[in-house]
Amino acid sequence: MGYFPKKFLVYFYDPSHEEWYHKYRKKGFSHCGVIYLNVKKNKWLMVEHIHKLLATHILDEEEVDGIIDYIYEHNGCVIMTDKFKQKWRLFQAAWLREHSCVTIAMRLMGINKLIITPFQLYKYLINNGGKKWESLKHLNTKSQKQN
Repeated sequence: MGYFPKKFLVYFYDPSHEEWYHKYRKKGFSHCGVIYLNVKKNKWLMVEHIHKLLATHILDEEEVDGIIDYIYEHNGCVIMTDKFKQKWRLFQAAWLREHSCVTIAMRLMGINKLIITPFQLYKYLINNGGKKWESLKHLNTKSQKQN
């Protein structure tokens, strides 16, 4: 029962239906979510926080390709990053922060920092070893299985 992914694809984009607060966010970084491969089941899982709901989807490789295409069509980008191992800190506990797409993504990856916007999360991932993922169509996702 205890499977924990080691690598994540974190996506950022501007949804077609904008919320009022999106105009205050950096272009291409209004929303974020996470996709990761469950190597035991050989299925991709997508998790995101949408309008106060936690959405989870089990995807095959072609569906992941379609989602990545959609993200790029909406000014987005995808970052591949490793799982983080950070200590829990009372000051930065979840009850002090908003519950948003950023918070959900951070929880999945093990990040315990005071990050509020998708662009702040993007900068944090890039500064901590995350790499831009150009397209799944040009890579064999089966070879991206976690060790």
